[in-house]
Amino acid sequence: MPKLKTLSRLLVPVALMALAACQTPHQPGSSTASTAPATTQTAPAAGVDASVQAPEAQTMAPLMIFLADTKPQADWAEIQLDESNTLYMEPDPFLTRNDLSSVEAGTAETGEGLLALTLNETATQRLTTITQQNPGKRLALVVDGTLLAIPGYSEPITEGRLIFMVGSKENAVTAAQIIAGQNAEPM
Repeated sequence: MPKLKTLSRLLVPVALMALAACQTPHQPGSSTASTAPATTQTAPAAGVDASVQAPEAQTMAPLMIFLADTKPQADWAEIQLDESNTLYMEPDPFLTRNDLSSVEAGTAETGEGLLALTLNETATQRLTTITQQNPGKRLALVVDGTLLAIPGYSEPITEGRLIFMVGSKENAVTAAQIIAGQNAEPM
């Protein structure tokens, strides 16, 4: 795990630059918020920000959460994060926007942006079952086609609220707005 933290800290600046370069610029007259993340904040040590294509079977959805791993898995999509890091994701998300009862954006004490997703009861049960059956994997948070976080977990997740560190508060607010389809309230 210390190697992963060190590696992710080294790769974050490169991944953030790649992410910023792949964003669609805000067009004048458009009512949607720009999705370009701020590049002055660091991403969480447990994850690497990168712009990726969700597995091809998926159409673009505002929110998708996939089971993921850094080790190859049978029938999982291979996502190249950079030259030396690969992520493997299940082809179908197990959580989507339809599974949420609320979304909030906020800031951690460290200044990093937080995205809090509150799940409905059915989704909470599904999350618990999946994390019980797949110990030691990761959750890949994809918002509007961009991989924002890939935190790992060591125990089954039984709470109905997922909180992801997504770099800056701007990233969190933009992601919450995309997911909710409206202005997000700060936590």
